Amino acid sequence: MKINSIILENFRNYKNLELDFDDSRNIIVGENAQGKTNLIEAIYLTAFARSFRTNNSAELVMFGEDSGRVSTDITSEDIEKNINIVIRSDGKKMIKKDGKAIRKTTELLNNVVVIIFSPDDLRIIKDSPEKRRTFINRELSQMRPRYYEVFRRYSDALRQKNAILKGYFNIKKKTFTRADNLSLNDISPYDNSRQYNVEMLDVFDRQLADNGYEIIRYRKEFAEMLSQEAGEIMNKISGGREELRIEYKTSCDFITGTEGRDILYKQFYHNREKDIYNGYATLGPHRDDIEFYINGKDAKKYGSQGQQRTIALSLKLAEIRIARQILDESPVLLLDDVLSELDLDRQRFLVSEIDDVQLFITSAELNEDVIKDLRGGTLFRVENGTITRVDKY
Repeated sequence: MKINSIILENFRNYKNLELDFDDSRNIIVGENAQGKTNLIEAIYLTAFARSFRTNNSAELVMFGEDSGRVSTDITSEDIEKNINIVIRSDGKKMIKKDGKAIRKTTELLNNVVVIIFSPDDLRIIKDSPEKRRTFINRELSQMRPRYYEVFRRYSDALRQKNAILKGYFNIKKKTFTRADNLSLNDISPYDNSRQYNVEMLDVFDRQLADNGYEIIRYRKEFAEMLSQEAGEIMNKISGGREELRIEYKTSCDFITGTEGRDILYKQFYHNREKDIYNGYATLGPHRDDIEFYINGKDAKKYGSQGQQRTIALSLKLAEIRIARQILDESPVLLLDDVLSELDLDRQRFLVSEIDDVQLFITSAELNEDVIKDLRGGTLFRVENGTITRVDKY
């Protein structure tokens, strides 16, 4: 997979920009707040129809403009394609692939897969479980578009179930004290308001069980692949001194096979009174986590900062390997101002592992020794929304 060229119009601080990219190495240097990350963000948008920096797409449009545009020519599976995304100032997007409108995000996914490595990713071990779930959701959605669709259905059912639970919770606050227990029998299942209809909880719990089963199955498989690949990389970086193991931890009992969905449903059902008491769903893959162990010890509790950063680096390199296995071609790697956060040895190791990947690196400055290790490519300089091709380096 390769990004061949890009056109930006009224995107962030770029009024009009047209760039052709190198097939292997693209080094983007410049002072802070000049637009380096904005370019990376536009490439990411091409792959996923959303930003990795904000959930508000309106922020992508240059201030004072009605709309912005990102048009990218890519090569995937040896086929040239064009992805054109128009973002309106109200945040709505219109996406076309080769001139034809795309109605669903799943139609965009997998055309080009990008792996992004930013300073935020270095904190994945110590960050909240939500950040780790976001990480696994993002990568699986790109590599397995069906996962995105299953996750979307699960999220819709969860949102509707939580609305009902919140309604019960509000009734409880008005009717009972916090010390009282509220049972389903305390509220009629045929309340005039459909929002509080207990029968709807059964409908949503069945949807959560069906889709939640698929989500957990995909995640466990991905975590096992990560553990294998990242473990090998971590062992190599540490000179054989450190063994990394990654485990996916579910908040509920899970088994594969025909009974898996029914078992999940029964757990949601038996957990219902607890959910009503709390006012939200307390069980399911939206509460799951990923855990990391170095030499058998919890890396979040006992790992040094250097070890945690090495895990993060190992994860990103493992993602590249896994993408190759699933897609039968290499993804595009985006390194957004992250090299400065790694010591020289880790920088060199990273560079040595990505020979056959199209690479985009942003940085205020780069170590000359690392640039030599990159072996070819194109250098761009960014200044106030203008990008100049410097030369081959």
